[in-house]
Amino acid sequence: MMYYWGMIYVTVGNHDQPFDRLVRYMDGLAAVLPVPVVMQTGACGYIPRNATHHAFMPFEQAEEMMRTADAVVGHAGIGTVISARRWGTPLIISPRRHALGEHFNDHQLEICGELVARPRRMVYVAMEVEDIAGQLAVLPKKGELPAGEADDPAAGLKNALRDFLAAI
Repeated sequence: MMYYWGMIYVTVGNHDQPFDRLVRYMDGLAAVLPVPVVMQTGACGYIPRNATHHAFMPFEQAEEMMRTADAVVGHAGIGTVISARRWGTPLIISPRRHALGEHFNDHQLEICGELVARPRRMVYVAMEVEDIAGQLAVLPKKGELPAGEADDPAAGLKNALRDFLAAI
């Protein structure tokens, strides 16, 4: 696997239930990745050993992390998706699960299902956290167009229009 980033930002958002499964997995990856990993861990009980971490960050600091990161890995919160897309930062999301005590319902599974059915540019879904490493290995560089879009000069406009129409 080849990783070319300067920094990966991991976020679990501000929900009051822990998402230890994602933080633990990404901490394991951080031990072997040749790039720094910075985590916003929220209410997690697991304390990362291989990454810089903060329980919470002010909104402005979290936005700056999204803007400057070369890749973001996070929970499937719509705010995370919107922020990463705003800054053009490739994003891999994994859903919190109600059955595992990670959220009060499974709306993040629904968000992921929608994004699998109707993909958005630079947003990738890892239904299981164990799928993240493989996705990181093939993630486009920040600012690069995913395969197929580079061949179609109107692809960016088409995708923006599709996303706009899908949102109304």
